[in-house]
Amino acid sequence: MSPFPRIHAFLCLVIGTSLVGSLFSVPEKDLLFTAKQLRFDDFFAKPHGKPTTGKVAGNSFAEYRVGKMTVRFTEAKFSGKGEWTGYGVDGGSPDRILSSLKIWTPSGNFALPEKMVTDLGNPNIVNCRTRLQGKQLDLAMVNSDGSGGHFVLYQIDLAKAKARRYVREIINDEFTRTHDWTPIKMVRESKPSKGVGTYEQIQKFEDQATGEILRQNTLRIVLREDGVAEGWKNDVKEEKVGKWTIKGGEIRLAGPVGEIICFKRQPNGDLRMFRLIKMNGETKALPKDLPIIWKKTK
Repeated sequence: MSPFPRIHAFLCLVIGTSLVGSLFSVPEKDLLFTAKQLRFDDFFAKPHGKPTTGKVAGNSFAEYRVGKMTVRFTEAKFSGKGEWTGYGVDGGSPDRILSSLKIWTPSGNFALPEKMVTDLGNPNIVNCRTRLQGKQLDLAMVNSDGSGGHFVLYQIDLAKAKARRYVREIINDEFTRTHDWTPIKMVRESKPSKGVGTYEQIQKFEDQATGEILRQNTLRIVLREDGVAEGWKNDVKEEKVGKWTIKGGEIRLAGPVGEIICFKRQPNGDLRMFRLIKMNGETKALPKDLPIIWKKTK
């Protein structure tokens, strides 16, 4: 089912105060979007930018650029342990939950507390709405389907490192402030600056008999400061991205489908692939006599 009919209902509540004023319990100053700040037609018809998507350790994520910031929503499979008391289903348990919500800013990185995130079932992370006003970041989600559908509004004060959340279930007429201003923790995720850069490899296809080069591809990996890894082939960017970190002196790149490729930095700055960690945890060492080198480019 398309999320847009539910967005329409959501906006009628948020913007159309003359239509539902008596039903809406949250003061207008607390609304994520008001009639003066955002026209309904613009919001409904124009998405707030397509997110960058990918997978890390088997969990899907969607990243949104908001000014100089990056906002990442990550979802994971519900473990099935215990009775589900959150949002997203009308009885039973959700298939997926929102597992984390992180924000990377030039002045620091933040993560919302689990209690403000993990009770949202069957999240729609690729259709979030964003807005930045001064030091306040506003985020909106339209999650799940049918009677389990729910709207989520986050307001995040980046200057005070606090956030609050509203939720309205599709079967109700009012938003409930589920969490008032709550401290959000600064994440000590150091930017892996030692590996930041672009690395290139020429992929050649040769005739086995003559050694003639039949065709070749130029492959690139771009390791960004925010920990995102971009893949390029012949100057065309791959739609899905990965995540990279430094662990034990080696660079680890988690690909879009969850596998991890391990590199060692060479004295000249190049990267040498030496190990592959599969999704099931199995480790495969690459032969030393056939090194796969990614050359660092300027």
